[in-house]
Amino acid sequence: MFGFDERFAMFDITPVENLFILEYLPSAKGDYVRVYLYGLMRCYHPEQDMNLDRMSHELNMTQEEVLSAFRYWERRRLVRRISDKPPKWQYVNLKQIMQTDDEPEDAEYKEFSSALYEAFDNVRRLHGSELNTCFEWHEQMGLPTEVIIMLIRHMVEIKGKNFRIAEADKTAVRMAEEKICTVEAAEDFFSRDGRLYKGIRNILKKMGKSYSPSEAQVNLYRKWIVDWQFTPEAIEAALELTAKGDPSLGYLDGILNGLRQEAGPNAALTPETIRLSGEKTDGLREVIRKIGRGEVSQRNLKIYEEMRTLYPQEVLLIAAAECGQSGKGIDEVLKLLQSWKEKGLDRPQDVEEYVRSFHDQTALIRELRHIWGTDESRASKTDRSLVSKWQGEYGFSRDMILFTARYASEAKSPMSYLDRILTNYHDQGIRTPQEAEKDREKGKTVPSGNRAKTVSAQQYEQRDYQGIQDQMMQAQRKRIEDRLRENGGETDA
Repeated sequence: MFGFDERFAMFDITPVENLFILEYLPSAKGDYVRVYLYGLMRCYHPEQDMNLDRMSHELNMTQEEVLSAFRYWERRRLVRRISDKPPKWQYVNLKQIMQTDDEPEDAEYKEFSSALYEAFDNVRRLHGSELNTCFEWHEQMGLPTEVIIMLIRHMVEIKGKNFRIAEADKTAVRMAEEKICTVEAAEDFFSRDGRLYKGIRNILKKMGKSYSPSEAQVNLYRKWIVDWQFTPEAIEAALELTAKGDPSLGYLDGILNGLRQEAGPNAALTPETIRLSGEKTDGLREVIRKIGRGEVSQRNLKIYEEMRTLYPQEVLLIAAAECGQSGKGIDEVLKLLQSWKEKGLDRPQDVEEYVRSFHDQTALIRELRHIWGTDESRASKTDRSLVSKWQGEYGFSRDMILFTARYASEAKSPMSYLDRILTNYHDQGIRTPQEAEKDREKGKTVPSGNRAKTVSAQQYEQRDYQGIQDQMMQAQRKRIEDRLRENGGETDA
């Protein structure tokens, strides 16, 4: 006979008591509050076709989520179930609840609360959201009450009686995912979980950390043990590698991940393999320090492994120093080592002799250019080939080459001109600067193809000038040799 317009509810108000806001709302989940308030509004403005399906649609929730919310308010005695099929509830007046001493109707909930209190040795009683969270493990996740009690006792054992229920909630989720539904399965789970806890705690102690591990840290250790298949002994061996870097779990995680990727799938990650890997990493670090650039990466470790197939570490460091002086990277170090191998330099002493000879050649070529006043900075292969011929095939001394270089000062191509002079001396058996000086006085110094070309710079009294010239050359040579000792000589050996 009477009724409101169907749009009346939209513009009306729903009274919510402050008692609900102050006493019940703070400890309830947001979705639970949404369900309670929406149902309260429908109590004041009912609709004939309102049902669980429509309510879940209106609230953008699943039917199970709505049912879970009403079960929660049942336990708090704010609603009372009056029908199961279809599900119906009556809202209870909050003042009525406060004025009555009736016990909660949910006997299972009351029994569950008492069991949790005993699990805390009767010294901590859970209330509100904490108790409801634990009950949801049973009601929503399907964990038996005895398994939940074991979980609480396990957390008390490793964390103490004042642990946060949120920490246990993460473990409860894992137990539900693994379908831990029996006491025996729970015992196995907690035994494994206890080993993980002790394992990460041992790692933290070795790092000098005295605090108890967090759930995130336990999960990190679980990843190393379960997912990555490291043994506790292998993890401790990897921990020793952090002494050369940042001693943190994050740094250790990076080392273990690198070892796992390096080893490949199904590889045995034993303490011995980790120690060998650590030695390889240390060797690469030495090479990088000599180069002065680069980092320890999987790519560079592979390059380093290829280097070690060519030469021992001492030769690698020589090559790294050579490349480092010219700003080259680790790829160039490998190329240099390969070139030495192609030259037949197999022993470290062969390499050392070659590098020493290389720098001697570089210093000699620089002195020649200084005498001739040229500004070329890099010794060419042709230059080195000529110097090798003069010193190796012809057997001329350094002093002889430098002394004779003065005769080529005015030539258009002094290096080629000096080669013709020295070839001429070699053919005549002239070996020393004194013999060259005497030969020059006789006019036999200049090769036949250049006799007509006599420059003014060559018309001087050699005996009066040689002493001064020799002193200048010796001083210059000393300066170059000092600089070579400081810089290590030329860097393109």
